[in-house]
Amino acid sequence: MNRRSHFQRLLLLAASTTVIAGGAVLPSSAMAATAAPHTATVTTAASDHDAHREHGSPASAKQWVETTDAVSGIKFRLPGKPEVVHFTQAVDGMNGRLYKVRTDNGVIVFAVFDLPSAQGELDDALRGLVDGYNAGAQSPQHKLSSTDVHKITAHGRPGLDARLSAPDGAAGSARLIAGDAHFIEIISLSPKGKEKPMHETYQQLLASVHNPHTHATRAD
Repeated sequence: MNRRSHFQRLLLLAASTTVIAGGAVLPSSAMAATAAPHTATVTTAASDHDAHREHGSPASAKQWVETTDAVSGIKFRLPGKPEVVHFTQAVDGMNGRLYKVRTDNGVIVFAVFDLPSAQGELDDALRGLVDGYNAGAQSPQHKLSSTDVHKITAHGRPGLDARLSAPDGAAGSARLIAGDAHFIEIISLSPKGKEKPMHETYQQLLASVHNPHTHATRAD
């Protein structure tokens, strides 16, 4: 199995853990057996800074948790303590960690894969994400498609932004960043009617990311 097929398989597994209320019931039993969530070695620090934001969304009224991916040193803040899924070289073909939080408005995911120099695979990664999610969709109404796809520079590294949507009204966003040593995947998904507060939560997560391997702190 070559490097690209390893990468696509891992994105399929990552997508299989991304579940929203009213959407596809994932992961399947096969996916769950391969990527079973368990307690991770993760450093967290609670912060209620966003609870005091004017016009705060339901997500911002909750306690946010600063999380550090121990392997990469990347820090980010999530709207709650994350459920963590580990991927391993032996089982999945690559090492990685996926941090997922369910809120009243949907689900948000931050994943770090130990994959260097993946710049040329951003389009494949987005395709793998969408295909992996749709593989477990209960009906065509639940299947995602990606729109408004455009290249960005995030934290000084090449990336890809996309909007996600399904016929049943589910909507979300995805950002993929190809670092020198790690590949980052950030996803939000919400059921119909919850898009606005979930997008606000997603934007807060993007703004919180600190990558010690780069100096830039925003997307261009």
